Amino acid sequence: MSDAEIILRASELMGENRDYYEILGIGRDASDSEIKKAYRALALKYHPDKNKGDEQAEANFKEAAEAFEVLSDSEKRGTYDRYGTDGLRNMGFEGFQDVRTEDIFGRFSGIFGDLFGSGGGGGFSSGGFGSGQAPPMRGADVRHSLRITFREAALGGSRELAIPGPAAESRLEIQIPANVAEGQVLRVGGKGQPGANGGPAGDLLISLSIDQHHEFTRQGKNIRSSVKVSLKTAVLGGQVTVNTLREEVQLTVPPGTSSDAVLRLKGLGSGGDDPGDHLVRIVVTVPQAPSDALKTALSEQEGEDSTAG
Repeated sequence: MSDAEIILRASELMGENRDYYEILGIGRDASDSEIKKAYRALALKYHPDKNKGDEQAEANFKEAAEAFEVLSDSEKRGTYDRYGTDGLRNMGFEGFQDVRTEDIFGRFSGIFGDLFGSGGGGGFSSGGFGSGQAPPMRGADVRHSLRITFREAALGGSRELAIPGPAAESRLEIQIPANVAEGQVLRVGGKGQPGANGGPAGDLLISLSIDQHHEFTRQGKNIRSSVKVSLKTAVLGGQVTVNTLREEVQLTVPPGTSSDAVLRLKGLGSGGDDPGDHLVRIVVTVPQAPSDALKTALSEQEGEDSTAG
């Protein structure tokens, strides 16, 4: 395949599920020299100094660099061949979409120096190829998944995580804010992959999943649950014990409370500076074998209702 065909092929392949081999226009058995040659052609074609103000060319330039980063690294290439981009994300590799072009120059300064020489690259700006000094480059973000309890999601808490590292895993205590949502991502600054050339480390991104609770559900900041009350308590009023996220409390049931009525416990919902409420749905239980006294009372009540009608 000619260099022109390689360039054309790469420009057609902008997609979410990247095929790095197709981006560089090479086969899956390509040698290191073939990978480097293909990348050089694309880097020359889409270099920002030759395409000033062209956002598509810049995107193509970054995508080609991302493909080269993966396929020129034996570990990344092996992971990609076996597991695709999901495997790379599990390694902490986030791609080059958010990487600055000057960081790419620094990362691959050796290749760019070969292309354009050490004097600046035949008209290319000194901030790009051949500048002679690699600029600082921020490290990649690292992703981690964490399953937390319903209580932790509502009230907050802390967890100690084991984070894999290049040599050994490290222990890190993180704080979980109150009232987090399913799929929410917590960012811990500076705990990702180390930077290059004195650049800052990336961040640790923690994706949360939340266990369901056997008794409670959440609606915004409010917690919802149900409690059974006797027919006597529903009719005459009284108190019933209710479990909340924090403790057991006594809920006052007003006289004449019907089934499915919702009573509110202020400030006993999710935590935070502005806590929600705990909403309790009343479920009136009817005795399966009512006493004679209850039967008589209900019959008398039915008679009164008929007279009133």
